[in-house]
Amino acid sequence: MFHAVDRAWDMTLAKLKSSLRASLTITFLVVYALGFYLLGKNSSLVPRFSVKGTSTQQTIETPLESPIPAADTQSATITSSFVKLCANTVYGFELSYPKDWFTTYNNEQERCNFFAPYSFVVPYETANFLIPIRLEVIKPEDWLGNVKFHENPNDFYNVISSQNVEVEDQSAKKVEAVSTGNSSIPKGYIKITYLIFDAQNPMIITYQQTDDKENIETLKDVLRQMVSSIRYF
Repeated sequence: MFHAVDRAWDMTLAKLKSSLRASLTITFLVVYALGFYLLGKNSSLVPRFSVKGTSTQQTIETPLESPIPAADTQSATITSSFVKLCANTVYGFELSYPKDWFTTYNNEQERCNFFAPYSFVVPYETANFLIPIRLEVIKPEDWLGNVKFHENPNDFYNVISSQNVEVEDQSAKKVEAVSTGNSSIPKGYIKITYLIFDAQNPMIITYQQTDDKENIETLKDVLRQMVSSIRYF
C-alpha cells in the first residue's frame, strides 16, 4: 500500500515539475518577445554605427579625378558644378574648380597654380607656360608694382577696363585687357586678371584666352567662380 502511495506521489511530483518547466519556458518567451518589440519600437535607443570613408550620393554621381602627376586635395561639398577643392598649405589658401577640370604641379609651392579643362604636364620652366587659368602668389612688397603693371597698357596688352572689387572681404582689382599681337599670344586674345590683396600672400589669378574656338564667356564665368571660392587659412 505504501508503495502505491509513493508511486502516486512521484507521478504527481513529476507532473508538477513538468508543468513548472513549461510555465517558465512560456514566461521566458513572452518576456523575450516583449523585449524585442519594445526595443524595435524605440529604435532611437539602439546605438548607430557609421563607417568612415563612405561616399555621399553626390560623390558617387560626380567621381573625383586625380590630377597627374600628383593628386590635390579634393572635396565633393562645394557646389553642383564646382566639386573639386585644391589647397596650398605653403601659402595657406584653397579654392574650388570645375569637376571636369585638371590641375597639377612640380612642387608644393606650385600647388593650385595651373588649371585647364584638359590634362596637362607642367614644365619645370613655367614663365612662358600658356594655360587657361593661372594663379600666382606674390610678395607683399611687390603688390603695388604688379597693380601698376596690369593696370597700364604695354607693348603686349591694351587695357580695356580696371575696377576695384571685393573677394571675401579682401580688396582686389579686376583688369581686362586684349593682346596686341607683339608676343606669342595672337592679337585680340582676351586676358582677365584679378589681383587679390593679402597682408601675407597677395595673389594674381588670370584667365588667358589660348584658342580662337574657346567659349570666352563660359571661361570668364569659371574664373569668376574660382575667384569667389578663394579662402585663406
